[in-house]
Parts: sequence; C-alpha cells; structure tokens
Amino acid sequence: MSCVDDALLQMYVEGVLDAADEEILRAHLARCPRCRQHVAAYKELMWDLEHLPEPAVPKELDQLHETLLRAWNEQRRESSRSRRARGLIPAWAGYSVAWARYAMPLDLVGGLLSRAGKQVLASRLPLARRFLKKG
Repeated sequence: MSCVDDALLQMYVEGVLDAADEEILRAHLARCPRCRQHVAAYKELMWDLEHLPEPAVPKELDQLHETLLRAWNEQRRESSRSRRARGLIPAWAGYSVAWARYAMPLDLVGGLLSRAGKQVLASRLPLARRFLKKG
C-alpha cells in the first residue's frame, strides 16, 4: 500500500474521519513509519497552536485603554443629562401642534371669554354689593 495523502493524515489527527476510513488509516500507520512521523508532527503542531503563550500587553496600551474608558464614561454621563432635558421637547412640540390644530381661533376665544366674564360679573355684582354694604 502506498502512503496516504497529507490531507487525510491531518483529518485523522483532527478526528474528522469516518470510522471506516479511520480503521484503514490505522492499519496503514501500523506498518508505515513515515506516515506515523507525519501524524506525530501534526499532533505536535496542533498542541502548540492550542497552547500559544499570551502576548505581553505594553503598559502604554493599558494606560490608553483606561483613558479611553474614562472619557467614554464621562461622555455617556453628559449625554444622559442632556437626553433627559431633550426628552420633553418632542412631547411639548406634539402637544403644541395638536393644540394649534384643534384650538379655536384666538379672536373667537377672546370673545367667548369676554362675554363669559361680563356674565359672571353681572350675576355676582349684586351679591358682592350686598356683602360690601353689610361690612
């Protein structure tokens, strides 16, 4: 039997071969030192890739990160303060538009208030005069 393809050896090491192909490959590996050597090299490479050392972070990067976080928090606090005040603007604008659309014209409102005021004064004036005379 000739040696198997390197891709098949990699699939064997990764554990993605189906059971039948894996059995055939194991039989071949029992007889072929070259393929066993390739499998060992692939296993070593996978172990090395899984256990990479953590890269060292420069102190300047940590300081920059802290500075950016502080600036971001400050900006967020300031925007939340102004957002509260701005939150009333759409409600006020909507109320104003609705009021202007459905309100009676000002001259009509003024006339109604004037007539109502005159009626209130006319009806309450005799009562007020009575109280003033008693006092």
